[in-house]
Amino acid sequence: MSSKAKPTIKYERPSPSPLPSDYPAFWASLTVQEQTLMEIAKEKLGSSFFVQWCHAYKEWKAKQSITK
Repeated sequence: MSSKAKPTIKYERPSPSPLPSDYPAFWASLTVQEQTLMEIAKEKLGSSFFVQWCHAYKEWKAKQSITK
């Protein structure tokens, strides 16, 4: 019986989710504490973190559409 070595597959981390075009304005509106929480979320969730789906972004976006 011959044993063939299985090819080694190297894990490649997926790229982060794309940011919305208005992300810089959203980021500037956050407090330091909120920015820190967003950074932790991005770090822990990686490519599964979508800014567009977080409550803070949705609330900010809704306020932006009201003020325009």
